[in-house]
Amino acid sequence: MIRNIFLLVLLFIQITSYSQSGVQLLCSPRQDSILLRWAPKDQKTWKLGNQYGYTILRYTILKGKKVPKEIPAVKLNQQPFKPHPMPQWEPFADDKYVSIAAECIFNDDYKGVSTGGNPFIAAKKYQNEMHRFSFALYAADQSLMAAHLSGLYFADKTAQRDEKYLYKVFIPIPDSTVRIDTASAFTGISEYQPLPKPFDLKAEWNDKKVSLSWNFKYLKHIYNSYKVEKSEDRGKTFKYLNENSVVQLVDEGVFPDLIYKSDSLVNNEQVYCYRIRGVSAFGEIGPPSDTIVGHGTKPIEVAPAIIENTVVNNKKIKLDWSYPEEMNPYISGFRIYSAPKPKGRKTKIYESKSSTERTFTDTIPDMTNYYLISVFSEAKEKFSSIITYAELVDSFPPAPPQNVAGKIEANGKVTISWKRNTDKDIEGYRVYLSNHPDFEFILVTPAVLKDTFFTDSINIHTLTQNVYYKIRAIDLRQNQSAFSEQLTLKRPNVIPPVSPLIKIIEEKDGGVSLTWVNSSSYDVAFHHVFRKEHEDSSFREIAKINKVPDVRSTFVDKQVKTGKAYIYYVIAEDEGGLMSAPSKEIGFKTTGIKESISLKKKEYTDRVNLVWNIKSDKKITKVIVYRSVNNAPMELYDNSTSESYTDTKLSPEKTYEYRIKAVYNDGSSSELSNTVKVKM
Repeated sequence: MIRNIFLLVLLFIQITSYSQSGVQLLCSPRQDSILLRWAPKDQKTWKLGNQYGYTILRYTILKGKKVPKEIPAVKLNQQPFKPHPMPQWEPFADDKYVSIAAECIFNDDYKGVSTGGNPFIAAKKYQNEMHRFSFALYAADQSLMAAHLSGLYFADKTAQRDEKYLYKVFIPIPDSTVRIDTASAFTGISEYQPLPKPFDLKAEWNDKKVSLSWNFKYLKHIYNSYKVEKSEDRGKTFKYLNENSVVQLVDEGVFPDLIYKSDSLVNNEQVYCYRIRGVSAFGEIGPPSDTIVGHGTKPIEVAPAIIENTVVNNKKIKLDWSYPEEMNPYISGFRIYSAPKPKGRKTKIYESKSSTERTFTDTIPDMTNYYLISVFSEAKEKFSSIITYAELVDSFPPAPPQNVAGKIEANGKVTISWKRNTDKDIEGYRVYLSNHPDFEFILVTPAVLKDTFFTDSINIHTLTQNVYYKIRAIDLRQNQSAFSEQLTLKRPNVIPPVSPLIKIIEEKDGGVSLTWVNSSSYDVAFHHVFRKEHEDSSFREIAKINKVPDVRSTFVDKQVKTGKAYIYYVIAEDEGGLMSAPSKEIGFKTTGIKESISLKKKEYTDRVNLVWNIKSDKKITKVIVYRSVNNAPMELYDNSTSESYTDTKLSPEKTYEYRIKAVYNDGSSSELSNTVKVKM
């Protein structure tokens, strides 16, 4: 039922949407009524609304928990709502927003003025109309009485608690060619909710000034302006900061999250409290936000300076700094930052909780320490421009490097990497090399490496299969770590494997069986078998076989034809991808069945019928037809599973030649047939 109600409301809304010009509607359920506020979208619609007024229709979409069988339109105003006559405005002249709205509606300085084609006068007239439109709507948003007198407000006091309605507001324009969007809204008294309090109120306290900000985005559908309240007796009594509400003014297409308001303070010692209340389009003032408390503060303009550092028992470092005492009431405290090197990111190691503090002891310093101090308040932090250096006596070596890994490329290039040490005083690393794990390791990096990787170049044309590396870490005091775990890298193989040797070739298991002696090289991974027909000019690979632990390997080539002569050789491939020289070539001619194939033709004026006779012990699966046109090369043309083929795609004055080939069920094929020739 809920889905049906939604679709019904959507239909009511969609059938009234024509153009970008139109009316917008806002409804606010109350415990005994439903308040309606509407407004034109643009200046032209505003003028039409002032001229023809606004009509309100109400549809009862839900009664109790059921949808009525009939949903008639109920007109809530017999006469369109227009701006009230001027005499009805005068009793409310003390309301400045009523005065603003009346001035915009009734006083048009350019009324009756013709532009005469003058673009300057036309621009001024347009600007005047836009100002009147904007200020009239602004005044209606700020004063419910101004909205009522402007014909932009209505309270539906006949609404029932157990019903929900679809409201429509439109301008009853006699001229049907002028299309204006109808405003629609769906609500009921049961949807009443109390006004929410504003949230996310923040304050930035400065010298005799405060800047307030709060969230505007998430309550903008409820509040169009805000009242700022101020207390000078620590929250006992609040007064409006000024008579005017705070409105968020932005350019078209801009959607800010926050709204701002500033206030001047008499002095920086007085404590002030601020809170805000939202004002809805119906003139209702919502509950207050949480209160924010503070006082003015002088800006931080001077940075602290460390005046002394003292090393205590080679374990601690005591820092003393200076800062003007008169700034104590306006600061929160001090922060100390440290790093083991003069450049790079520094880490905060201490934050004081007292503005009067002027000393700190670092109980866990590094061997080398670069200190930086700052002063901070709630709004600002200012750093000293001077870095202070202090050091401990270091005689402890760093930990040996971990996770050493590497590889050697085919050209002899070596790449090694390792995990960076966690020691804070690391200066870098040194790399050592040996051709045997039991021999002395030689330093190959006289300069200290700052990175955790190293590239080298070695001789790969040697009988030594492996090369060995070790790494040492060096700290800023030139203390050296122990060696890392040994890294063993295998030199790439550049010597191709020994060729295999074909020992037996025979017709077996429905094909040609090859048996060869495997390559004797220790690192052989595969053997590749190559074949060609006797009359062919080049070989092609027909098999790639993993090396077996046996001395010999066997492969049966079943993709052969009967009565054909073939030549074979085998190549070995090692783990590095190197190929051996080919084995000695060996030939073999298959025996077995004989086959015959003949092709004949029957010519007609518009077609050619091909008839063939194929004799073979193998089962024929299909016949492939080849055709040549005007002595061009023979090309595959079509195929047939019957005993004949008819070609109808022929042209006069052209010569056609045909040949066929049989394809057997084992995948092999016959020789090409004789050629038949046809001239159309």
